[in-house]
Amino acid sequence: MNDSAGPARKTISFAALLRDLREARSLTQQELAAAAGVSVDAVSALERGRRTQPQPHTVRALATALQLRDADRMALLSTLGRAGDAALEMPSRKLTPRTPSPPSVEVVGRDDEVAEIVAALGTTPGRLVTLTGPGGVGKTTVALVAADVMAAERPGAVYFADLTDVTEPDDALAAVAHAAACAADTVTGLAEHLAGTSALLVLDNLERVTACGPHLAELLTASPDTVILATSRVPLRVRREREVRIAPLGPSAAERLFGERLAAAGAPPMGRADDSAVAQLCRQADGLPLAIELLAATAARLGPRALLERIDALRELPVAGPQDLPARQRTMAATIEWSRQMLGPAAQRLLPRLSMVPGSFSLDTVDAIAAPDTADAVGALAELIEHSLVARADDTGPVTRYRLLEPVRRHAVETLEPADREHVRRGVARWALRAGREHGARIRGRGDMTAVEQVETDRHVLRLGFDHLVDTGQYDDAAELLWSVWLPLWMTGHTHEALAWTNRLHENNLSEHGRARWLVARAGSNRVAADLFTTAERAMCLAERIDDASLAAEAAIFASAAALRLEDFDGSRTLLARAEVLMKKRLDVERDVWAAVHVPIGYGDGALLRGDRAAAARHWRAAADTAQKLGSEFSVPAVLAECAQAARSEGRLDDAAVMLAAAAELSPQQDERLRTHLAGVAAAVAADLGDVASAQWWEGVAGSEPAPDSAQLDERFRELVRRAETVSGRD
Repeated sequence: MNDSAGPARKTISFAALLRDLREARSLTQQELAAAAGVSVDAVSALERGRRTQPQPHTVRALATALQLRDADRMALLSTLGRAGDAALEMPSRKLTPRTPSPPSVEVVGRDDEVAEIVAALGTTPGRLVTLTGPGGVGKTTVALVAADVMAAERPGAVYFADLTDVTEPDDALAAVAHAAACAADTVTGLAEHLAGTSALLVLDNLERVTACGPHLAELLTASPDTVILATSRVPLRVRREREVRIAPLGPSAAERLFGERLAAAGAPPMGRADDSAVAQLCRQADGLPLAIELLAATAARLGPRALLERIDALRELPVAGPQDLPARQRTMAATIEWSRQMLGPAAQRLLPRLSMVPGSFSLDTVDAIAAPDTADAVGALAELIEHSLVARADDTGPVTRYRLLEPVRRHAVETLEPADREHVRRGVARWALRAGREHGARIRGRGDMTAVEQVETDRHVLRLGFDHLVDTGQYDDAAELLWSVWLPLWMTGHTHEALAWTNRLHENNLSEHGRARWLVARAGSNRVAADLFTTAERAMCLAERIDDASLAAEAAIFASAAALRLEDFDGSRTLLARAEVLMKKRLDVERDVWAAVHVPIGYGDGALLRGDRAAAARHWRAAADTAQKLGSEFSVPAVLAECAQAARSEGRLDDAAVMLAAAAELSPQQDERLRTHLAGVAAAVAADLGDVASAQWWEGVAGSEPAPDSAQLDERFRELVRRAETVSGRD
């Protein structure tokens, strides 16, 4: 059979001719791909015209698989604008192997990674190690250092292939063969070429051709003395692979790199005033070496402090990166865009939406941001993690959290469309209101300290939701969210944040229920305000009028505290008794641990102000016992610590010291976070007393020093009380 169509065939496209030749032999795309040793995707792309310039080895393999006669081989080649059958053969030029050169600049902070890579490559022949990580983290640099160490420690050739411009997996093997000076571009030919050489192949930038992974695994099977060190933003996902993730630099290494790049750029020596600016700029870079280099290049011209003052206003740095870097690495925007282009549609849509969150986020937040596309959200997030655009957050909480590296977030947020921005804010606001209700109920109803920690962790996301509710006039919902979370904000030391939220609302814009919540949150967040009693009393009366016993009990407790500050002890007790009645009414329906515990705490505070410390201690112990009886995790010592902070702000240093000592006595020894918080407040009290040595000791306890035993802590708290009594004249 003669398949030649004569001169008419010359005007047909390569795609159409290939399809005609395949169908004339009754071959499927799968059968042709198997016979030619290429992928089905490659055959499909060629026949659809998506790939118009195949490599010579691919054309040769297809021609052989189709068993083309000379005329058909020439016709197929002519559609590509190539002349002569020789064009189907590999070039006869002499190939020179490409060996890697070590990095041109000193590498900072990568000794551990290099040691891990060298150990992984050296343990088993036929090993494939892939370095993954975000763009700009320095994967190529680390690979070159590791290759240099390997070359010094083991015999065998080292070859380097840059696959940045290779877009088809079937062409990757040809690029590797070219780097190794091998005339054959098949697995068998390359394996024969590498036989007995103990070669190390360094394959850089494989992220666009990860589908070549099976070919590499086959090569290692055929050439067991060969090892491969690859870099890619995503793993190859073959069984031989050992993935080593290259993480951003830690703070000290990042600052050292920044300083070295400043010096290399001819900047004058830094003064101490610049150290803080450099540390903050390294945090802005999130430890990415490329981002650090770019920031240092600009800081060398402007100065670190001047750059830090302007960094939030700069969409792109005015000084580009080194010219000896690839164009895609001369700006962070280009580096991130390179990664973004390899994402699927769902991940491309999710990335800029996630950039609206300036910190870490949970899967629940991702669902809220992605809605209504929540079915794709988990898969899209997994793809972003795979491409190192999203990372697991460094926290040990009960819920897994994720975050965008700061340079990625800053770039992605600039690409967010206005409609998407509003979509994200609406979704986050809905999530924040729902989460606030749940956390508030768990904290007030069960004293759930885990919920307190979750509010602390999600504070920035809750704030984003609150801002949207206020900005869009949903004032009652904003007041409900504020009331739901002011208590955990207060308990975690974010009183100023809670007050800032209250200041964004005005009671004239609120319904009666919204106003009652707003007044309670305002009273609870500012317990030293001059109008505290008026605010709390108004909240109590309003809550009673709308028949909200829980709100009324909270307001009565705050009014009682305000009465104490006015030395109205009888009025304070009357208000606490009123809260107790309301609390019992509430407990008939749903337990309200917050009120149940705060009533005896309030009695204790009154006893302390009257000078009856023994009675105060009994009330605080009763509060702790109440929490325990109700099966609550509510931390009375944590509340006492915050009360001590309030007493300190009022100048009642002796009362603050007594509260801290009582909190230490009631707190469990295993609660490291509470111990740290108590020590921090104690250090502040000691400093106010002028006791510098004690303040430094307490700061050490609050820091990284080993915790002293309970007996030593108790004695130190007693000393603090004695010192405070002496200074206050109440000895």
